[in-house]
Amino acid sequence: MDTLFCDPGGIQTHDLQNRNLTLYSTELRSHCGREVTQLFLRFIFTLNNKGLFLHLRLRLNDLIITICNMRRFFLSFLFAGLACCVSAQDNMEGFRHLSIGAEAGLHGMGVEVAIPVQKHFVLKAGYNWMPSGDLFNTDIAIDTKDLREAQENIENAHLHTFQNKFGDEAIVNAGLQMGLTNYKVMINWYPFVSGRFYIAGGAYYTPDNHKDDPFIRLSGSTTENDWAALKELNQVEQQYNPLAPEREIALKIGNESYAVQEIDGRGCMTTEFRMDPLKYYIGVGMGRCIPNRFIGLQFEMGAMIYHNSVLKCQGKEVGSITDAADSFGNDAKEILEYVDKYPIYPQVTMRLSFRLF
Repeated sequence: MDTLFCDPGGIQTHDLQNRNLTLYSTELRSHCGREVTQLFLRFIFTLNNKGLFLHLRLRLNDLIITICNMRRFFLSFLFAGLACCVSAQDNMEGFRHLSIGAEAGLHGMGVEVAIPVQKHFVLKAGYNWMPSGDLFNTDIAIDTKDLREAQENIENAHLHTFQNKFGDEAIVNAGLQMGLTNYKVMINWYPFVSGRFYIAGGAYYTPDNHKDDPFIRLSGSTTENDWAALKELNQVEQQYNPLAPEREIALKIGNESYAVQEIDGRGCMTTEFRMDPLKYYIGVGMGRCIPNRFIGLQFEMGAMIYHNSVLKCQGKEVGSITDAADSFGNDAKEILEYVDKYPIYPQVTMRLSFRLF
Protein backbone atom coordinates (compact mmCIF):
# COMPACT_ATOMS: atom_id res chain seq x y z
CA MET A 1 0.00 0.00 0.00
CA ASP A 2 1.31 3.36 -0.92
CA THR A 3 2.02 5.78 1.86
CA LEU A 4 0.07 9.03 1.64
CA PHE A 5 2.22 12.08 2.22
CA CYS A 6 0.36 15.38 2.79
CA ASP A 7 1.45 18.94 3.23
CA PRO A 8 0.46 19.91 6.82
CA GLY A 9 -0.51 23.41 5.56
CA GLY A 10 -2.53 22.04 2.64
CA ILE A 11 -6.06 20.70 2.27
CA GLN A 12 -6.02 17.01 3.32
CA THR A 13 -9.66 15.87 3.02
CA HIS A 14 -12.89 17.08 1.52
CA ASP A 15 -14.37 17.67 5.00
CA LEU A 16 -11.27 19.55 6.12
CA GLN A 17 -11.42 21.65 2.96
CA ASN A 18 -14.96 22.71 3.74
CA ARG A 19 -14.00 23.52 7.32
CA ASN A 20 -10.98 25.59 6.23
CA LEU A 21 -13.07 27.52 3.73
CA THR A 22 -15.71 28.20 6.40
CA LEU A 23 -13.10 29.45 8.87
CA TYR A 24 -11.49 31.63 6.17
CA SER A 25 -14.86 33.10 5.22
CA THR A 26 -15.66 33.84 8.88
CA GLU A 27 -12.30 35.53 9.49
CA LEU A 28 -12.62 37.51 6.25
CA ARG A 29 -16.10 38.76 7.10
CA SER A 30 -14.88 39.76 10.58
CA HIS A 31 -11.90 41.61 9.06
CA CYS A 32 -14.14 43.34 6.50
CA GLY A 33 -16.55 44.37 9.26
CA ARG A 34 -13.73 45.96 11.24
CA GLU A 35 -12.41 47.78 8.14
CA VAL A 36 -15.85 49.16 7.23
CA THR A 37 -16.64 50.17 10.82
CA GLN A 38 -13.29 51.91 11.32
CA LEU A 39 -13.56 53.75 8.00
CA PHE A 40 -17.11 54.90 8.73
CA LEU A 41 -16.32 56.06 12.28
CA ARG A 42 -13.19 57.89 11.13
CA PHE A 43 -15.19 59.68 8.45
CA ILE A 44 -18.05 60.62 10.82
CA PHE A 45 -15.72 61.76 13.62
CA THR A 46 -13.66 63.87 11.23
CA LEU A 47 -16.79 65.61 9.97
CA ASN A 48 -18.20 65.95 13.48
CA ASN A 49 -15.02 67.59 14.76
CA LYS A 50 -15.69 70.31 12.20
CA GLY A 51 -19.25 70.54 13.53
CA LEU A 52 -20.83 69.94 10.13
CA PHE A 53 -22.30 66.84 8.52
CA LEU A 54 -22.33 68.63 5.19
CA HIS A 55 -18.79 69.88 5.67
CA LEU A 56 -17.62 67.80 2.66
CA ARG A 57 -14.78 70.14 1.97
CA LEU A 58 -11.57 68.16 1.67
CA ARG A 59 -12.95 65.44 3.95
CA LEU A 60 -14.90 63.88 1.10
CA ASN A 61 -11.82 63.88 -1.11
CA ASP A 62 -9.81 62.37 1.74
CA LEU A 63 -12.37 59.59 2.08
CA ILE A 64 -12.32 58.83 -1.66
CA ILE A 65 -8.50 58.77 -1.71
CA THR A 66 -8.45 56.51 1.36
CA ILE A 67 -10.90 54.06 -0.21
CA CYS A 68 -8.99 54.02 -3.50
CA ASN A 69 -5.79 53.20 -1.65
CA MET A 70 -7.39 50.43 0.39
CA ARG A 71 -7.28 47.61 -2.11
CA ARG A 72 -7.46 45.05 0.67
CA PHE A 73 -10.64 46.73 1.93
CA PHE A 74 -12.32 46.35 -1.45
CA LEU A 75 -11.18 42.75 -1.83
CA SER A 76 -12.44 41.96 1.66
CA PHE A 77 -15.74 43.68 0.90
CA LEU A 78 -16.11 41.67 -2.33
CA PHE A 79 -15.23 38.31 -0.74
CA ALA A 80 -17.48 39.03 2.24
CA GLY A 81 -20.34 39.89 -0.11
CA LEU A 82 -19.85 36.62 -1.99
CA ALA A 83 -19.62 34.74 1.28
CA CYS A 84 -22.86 36.34 2.45
CA CYS A 85 -24.52 35.38 -0.83
CA VAL A 86 -23.86 31.68 -0.23
CA SER A 87 -24.18 31.55 3.56
CA ALA A 88 -27.34 33.53 4.33
CA GLN A 89 -30.66 31.71 4.69
CA ASP A 90 -33.63 33.39 3.03
CA ASN A 91 -37.20 32.82 4.13
CA MET A 92 -38.87 35.97 2.80
CA GLU A 93 -42.24 35.80 1.11
CA GLY A 94 -43.93 38.68 -0.65
CA PHE A 95 -46.13 40.82 1.63
CA ARG A 96 -45.80 38.29 4.48
CA HIS A 97 -43.20 40.11 6.60
CA LEU A 98 -42.68 43.58 8.09
CA SER A 99 -39.82 45.40 9.79
CA ILE A 100 -39.18 48.84 11.25
CA GLY A 101 -35.84 50.62 11.29
CA ALA A 102 -34.00 53.57 12.82
CA GLU A 103 -31.10 55.23 11.01
CA ALA A 104 -28.50 57.97 11.31
CA GLY A 105 -26.04 59.42 8.85
CA LEU A 106 -25.05 62.46 6.82
CA HIS A 107 -28.71 63.17 6.05
CA GLY A 108 -29.62 63.35 9.74
CA MET A 109 -31.87 60.87 11.50
CA GLY A 110 -34.79 58.82 10.29
CA VAL A 111 -37.28 56.00 10.71
CA GLU A 112 -38.67 53.60 8.13
CA VAL A 113 -40.82 50.53 7.55
CA ALA A 114 -40.00 47.77 5.08
CA ILE A 115 -42.03 44.99 3.45
CA PRO A 116 -40.83 42.43 0.89
CA VAL A 117 -42.60 42.57 -2.47
CA GLN A 118 -40.95 39.32 -3.49
CA LYS A 119 -37.67 37.57 -2.76
CA HIS A 120 -35.53 40.01 -4.75
CA PHE A 121 -37.27 43.30 -3.91
CA VAL A 122 -38.12 45.13 -0.70
CA LEU A 123 -40.34 48.22 -0.58
CA LYS A 124 -39.53 50.87 2.05
CA ALA A 125 -41.12 54.11 3.21
CA GLY A 126 -39.79 56.48 5.84
CA TYR A 127 -39.24 59.95 7.26
CA ASN A 128 -35.95 61.82 7.75
CA TRP A 129 -35.03 65.01 9.54
CA MET A 130 -31.92 66.98 10.43
CA PRO A 131 -31.47 68.04 14.08
CA SER A 132 -31.85 71.79 14.52
CA GLY A 133 -29.06 74.15 15.46
CA ASP A 134 -26.00 75.72 13.86
CA LEU A 135 -23.63 73.16 12.42
CA PHE A 136 -20.73 75.61 12.34
CA ASN A 137 -20.04 79.36 12.30
CA THR A 138 -18.15 81.47 9.80
CA ASP A 139 -17.31 85.16 9.44
CA ILE A 140 -18.53 87.15 6.43
CA ALA A 141 -16.48 90.28 5.77
CA ILE A 142 -18.33 93.24 4.23
CA ASP A 143 -16.33 96.14 2.77
CA THR A 144 -17.03 99.36 4.72
CA LYS A 145 -14.21 101.58 3.48
CA ASP A 146 -16.73 104.07 2.04
CA LEU A 147 -18.48 104.33 5.42
CA ARG A 148 -15.18 104.87 7.22
CA GLU A 149 -14.24 107.59 4.74
CA ALA A 150 -17.65 109.25 5.23
CA GLN A 151 -17.04 109.40 8.97
CA GLU A 152 -13.59 110.90 8.44
CA ASN A 153 -14.95 113.54 6.05
CA ILE A 154 -17.58 114.64 8.57
CA GLU A 155 -15.02 114.76 11.37
CA ASN A 156 -12.70 116.94 9.26
CA ALA A 157 -15.45 119.22 7.98
CA HIS A 158 -17.57 119.65 11.11
CA LEU A 159 -15.19 118.70 13.92
CA HIS A 160 -17.60 115.97 14.99
CA THR A 161 -16.23 113.00 16.92
CA PHE A 162 -17.95 109.67 16.37
CA GLN A 163 -18.38 107.38 19.34
CA ASN A 164 -18.51 104.26 17.17
CA LYS A 165 -16.20 104.04 14.19
CA PHE A 166 -15.99 101.79 11.15
CA GLY A 167 -12.94 99.83 10.13
CA ASP A 168 -12.22 98.67 6.60
CA GLU A 169 -14.61 95.72 7.07
CA ALA A 170 -17.75 94.90 9.00
CA ILE A 171 -17.87 91.32 10.25
CA VAL A 172 -21.08 89.28 10.17
CA ASN A 173 -20.73 86.14 12.26
CA ALA A 174 -23.06 83.63 10.57
CA GLY A 175 -24.17 80.15 11.55
CA LEU A 176 -24.91 77.45 8.98
CA GLN A 177 -28.01 75.31 9.34
CA MET A 178 -29.42 72.51 7.20
CA GLY A 179 -33.01 71.61 6.43
CA LEU A 180 -33.36 68.00 5.31
CA THR A 181 -36.89 67.07 6.34
CA ASN A 182 -38.19 64.55 3.81
CA TYR A 183 -40.51 61.65 3.25
CA LYS A 184 -38.93 58.83 1.28
CA VAL A 185 -39.98 55.84 -0.81
CA MET A 186 -37.29 53.30 -1.73
CA ILE A 187 -36.89 49.95 -3.45
CA ASN A 188 -34.03 47.64 -2.46
CA TRP A 189 -32.99 45.07 -5.06
CA TYR A 190 -31.10 42.00 -3.82
CA PRO A 191 -29.39 40.44 -6.88
CA PHE A 192 -28.84 37.23 -4.91
CA VAL A 193 -31.91 35.81 -3.22
CA SER A 194 -29.94 34.69 -0.18
CA GLY A 195 -27.48 37.61 -0.19
CA ARG A 196 -27.07 40.71 1.90
CA PHE A 197 -25.72 43.00 -0.81
CA TYR A 198 -28.34 45.30 -2.34
CA ILE A 199 -28.82 48.24 -4.68
CA ALA A 200 -31.23 50.95 -3.51
CA GLY A 201 -33.17 53.52 -5.51
CA GLY A 202 -36.03 55.86 -4.84
CA ALA A 203 -37.04 59.42 -4.08
CA TYR A 204 -37.23 61.97 -1.27
CA TYR A 205 -40.00 64.55 -1.05
CA THR A 206 -40.16 67.59 1.22
CA PRO A 207 -43.63 67.96 2.82
CA ASP A 208 -45.63 71.16 2.36
CA ASN A 209 -45.07 72.35 5.93
CA HIS A 210 -41.28 72.29 5.34
CA LYS A 211 -41.09 73.57 1.76
CA ASP A 212 -40.02 76.99 3.05
CA ASP A 213 -37.06 75.41 4.85
CA PRO A 214 -33.92 75.86 2.75
CA PHE A 215 -31.45 73.05 2.22
CA ILE A 216 -28.72 75.35 3.54
CA ARG A 217 -29.26 78.57 5.52
CA LEU A 218 -26.43 80.91 6.46
CA SER A 219 -27.61 83.64 8.82
CA GLY A 220 -25.89 86.01 11.21
CA SER A 221 -25.62 89.55 12.51
CA THR A 222 -23.15 92.41 12.64
CA THR A 223 -21.29 93.47 15.75
CA GLU A 224 -22.95 96.00 18.05
CA ASN A 225 -20.21 98.52 17.23
CA ASP A 226 -20.73 98.33 13.45
CA TRP A 227 -24.50 98.67 13.67
CA ALA A 228 -24.26 101.52 16.19
CA ALA A 229 -21.70 103.24 13.92
CA LEU A 230 -24.09 103.02 10.95
CA LYS A 231 -27.02 104.50 12.88
CA GLU A 232 -24.83 107.29 14.23
CA LEU A 233 -23.43 108.08 10.77
CA ASN A 234 -26.92 108.38 9.25
CA GLN A 235 -28.12 110.62 12.09
CA VAL A 236 -25.15 112.95 11.84
CA GLU A 237 -25.34 113.16 8.03
CA GLN A 238 -29.03 114.05 8.23
CA GLN A 239 -28.19 116.92 10.59
CA TYR A 240 -25.70 118.48 8.18
CA ASN A 241 -27.38 117.41 4.92
CA PRO A 242 -31.09 116.49 5.13
CA LEU A 243 -31.04 115.38 1.49
CA ALA A 244 -28.24 112.85 2.00
CA PRO A 245 -29.31 109.25 1.15
CA GLU A 246 -29.39 106.74 3.97
CA ARG A 247 -26.23 104.68 4.06
CA GLU A 248 -26.22 100.89 4.35
CA ILE A 249 -23.94 98.02 5.25
CA ALA A 250 -24.31 95.92 2.13
CA LEU A 251 -22.73 92.73 0.84
CA LYS A 252 -21.74 93.01 -2.82
CA ILE A 253 -22.18 89.90 -4.98
CA GLY A 254 -21.33 90.43 -8.62
CA ASN A 255 -23.00 93.68 -9.66
CA GLU A 256 -25.70 93.49 -6.98
CA SER A 257 -25.69 94.74 -3.39
CA TYR A 258 -27.61 93.08 -0.57
CA ALA A 259 -28.20 95.39 2.37
CA VAL A 260 -28.08 94.20 5.96
CA GLN A 261 -31.48 94.63 7.63
CA GLU A 262 -32.18 95.50 11.25
CA ILE A 263 -33.64 92.79 13.48
CA ASP A 264 -33.70 93.12 17.27
CA GLY A 265 -31.34 96.08 17.27
CA ARG A 266 -28.67 94.53 15.04
CA GLY A 267 -27.97 94.25 11.36
CA CYS A 268 -28.87 90.76 10.14
CA MET A 269 -28.12 88.91 6.93
CA THR A 270 -29.56 85.62 5.64
CA THR A 271 -28.48 83.55 2.65
CA GLU A 272 -30.44 80.45 1.61
CA PHE A 273 -29.76 77.63 -0.83
CA ARG A 274 -32.97 75.97 -1.99
CA MET A 275 -33.76 73.00 -4.20
CA ASP A 276 -36.81 71.32 -5.70
CA PRO A 277 -38.93 69.39 -3.15
CA LEU A 278 -38.45 66.17 -5.18
CA LYS A 279 -35.02 64.56 -4.95
CA TYR A 280 -33.81 61.22 -6.30
CA TYR A 281 -31.57 58.67 -4.61
CA ILE A 282 -29.35 55.77 -5.60
CA GLY A 283 -27.05 53.76 -3.37
CA VAL A 284 -25.56 50.40 -2.45
CA GLY A 285 -25.38 48.65 0.89
CA MET A 286 -24.91 45.51 2.95
CA GLY A 287 -27.52 44.03 5.26
CA ARG A 288 -31.10 42.84 5.15
CA CYS A 289 -34.15 45.10 5.46
CA ILE A 290 -36.06 42.10 6.84
CA PRO A 291 -33.60 40.44 9.26
CA ASN A 292 -33.56 36.66 9.32
CA ARG A 293 -33.78 36.94 13.07
CA PHE A 294 -35.23 39.70 15.25
CA ILE A 295 -32.60 42.42 14.68
CA GLY A 296 -30.24 43.36 11.85
CA LEU A 297 -27.67 46.03 10.93
CA GLN A 298 -27.27 47.76 7.55
CA PHE A 299 -24.51 49.94 6.13
CA GLU A 300 -25.30 52.04 3.06
CA MET A 301 -23.55 54.58 0.83
CA GLY A 302 -25.30 56.61 -1.83
CA ALA A 303 -26.17 60.03 -3.21
CA MET A 304 -29.23 62.28 -3.19
CA ILE A 305 -29.62 63.93 -6.60
CA TYR A 306 -31.37 67.31 -6.67
CA HIS A 307 -32.26 69.88 -9.35
CA ASN A 308 -33.73 73.37 -9.79
CA SER A 309 -31.46 74.81 -7.10
CA VAL A 310 -31.43 78.53 -6.36
CA LEU A 311 -29.44 80.79 -4.02
CA LYS A 312 -31.11 83.76 -2.34
CA CYS A 313 -29.53 86.52 -0.28
CA GLN A 314 -31.80 88.78 1.78
CA GLY A 315 -34.78 87.34 -0.11
CA LYS A 316 -33.38 88.20 -3.57
CA GLU A 317 -32.17 85.59 -6.02
CA VAL A 318 -28.43 85.56 -6.63
CA GLY A 319 -27.51 85.16 -10.29
CA SER A 320 -24.20 83.34 -9.84
CA ILE A 321 -23.50 80.98 -6.97
CA THR A 322 -19.80 81.11 -7.83
CA ASP A 323 -19.75 84.91 -7.39
CA ALA A 324 -21.60 84.52 -4.09
CA ALA A 325 -19.13 81.93 -2.84
CA ASP A 326 -16.29 84.44 -3.18
CA SER A 327 -18.13 86.80 -0.83
CA PHE A 328 -18.39 84.39 2.10
CA GLY A 329 -15.97 82.80 4.55
CA ASN A 330 -13.74 79.92 3.45
CA ASP A 331 -15.91 77.18 4.96
CA ALA A 332 -19.16 78.45 3.44
CA LYS A 333 -17.37 79.19 0.17
CA GLU A 334 -16.25 75.58 -0.25
CA ILE A 335 -19.75 74.28 0.45
CA LEU A 336 -21.43 76.67 -2.00
CA GLU A 337 -18.87 75.88 -4.70
CA TYR A 338 -19.47 72.17 -4.16
CA VAL A 339 -23.30 72.31 -4.36
CA ASP A 340 -23.06 74.53 -7.44
CA LYS A 341 -20.68 72.19 -9.27
CA TYR A 342 -22.11 68.83 -8.15
CA PRO A 343 -25.91 68.58 -7.79
CA ILE A 344 -25.61 65.61 -5.44
CA TYR A 345 -25.56 65.21 -1.69
CA PRO A 346 -23.48 62.17 -0.60
CA GLN A 347 -24.96 59.95 2.09
CA VAL A 348 -23.45 57.44 4.49
CA THR A 349 -26.01 55.67 6.65
CA MET A 350 -26.06 53.13 9.47
CA ARG A 351 -29.46 51.52 10.02
CA LEU A 352 -30.81 49.19 12.72
CA SER A 353 -33.78 47.06 11.62
CA PHE A 354 -36.24 45.15 13.79
CA ARG A 355 -38.33 42.37 12.30
CA LEU A 356 -41.93 42.41 13.53
CA PHE A 357 -43.10 39.24 11.74
